[in-house]
Amino acid sequence: SFVTFISSIILLSFISACGLFNNDIQVEKRLALYFQVENLGDTLTTEQDSLVITDFKFSADRFIVAGNDLELESSPNVSTFLFTYDLDAAQERLVLDVGLGIADNATFDTYTMFLQPVPTNASILDDDFFGEESNYSIIIKGAYNLREFNFRISPTFDKTFAFDPVTLSDIDETLILSKSIDLNDVFINPDGSILDPTDSANNSIIRERVSTYLQVEGFAVNIL
Repeated sequence: SFVTFISSIILLSFISACGLFNNDIQVEKRLALYFQVENLGDTLTTEQDSLVITDFKFSADRFIVAGNDLELESSPNVSTFLFTYDLDAAQERLVLDVGLGIADNATFDTYTMFLQPVPTNASILDDDFFGEESNYSIIIKGAYNLREFNFRISPTFDKTFAFDPVTLSDIDETLILSKSIDLNDVFINPDGSILDPTDSANNSIIRERVSTYLQVEGFAVNIL
């Protein structure tokens, strides 16, 4: 949505201006984090049911990138990172682009994400994450059998993603982390049927599949 897009830009501008990692150096390696949802906007159909997802988003409160004897954690000054994808996204969406606070060559091979509900005092413009009794960390919107739904749950979990070692150098200074999820993995059951997101009995299944099927790829590029 337009509001979500604007909130992402504001968050990105804040991170870029303030620095996610706190070191005062002139030349530094960088991190660019992208997010993409596959099959969003496509209609999944069986003889009995149909499902189309129009929005998929979740929140994290921090992350860690690590490698050979090196571990960098996001600044506590930034409490919320939004990963959002909707029908306006034609390709991978940039979540953040930030300096890592190091100038030396470094090798990274893991990324740990801490998924958390949005705190009440979070400076974001997306009201979907806020509720009357609790806030949310995973939101999925769409239509099931032509009826619109707004799926919201509040799980808390962390997940470490391992990828082939990526070495940052003066030539390729930016670590690209591409995070993605395929909606077919989340909503198509092993027997080919569609998982009903409007049935609260399926909440734990969706939560587990989101955790299981989120993927991250890493590589280095020169973008300066």
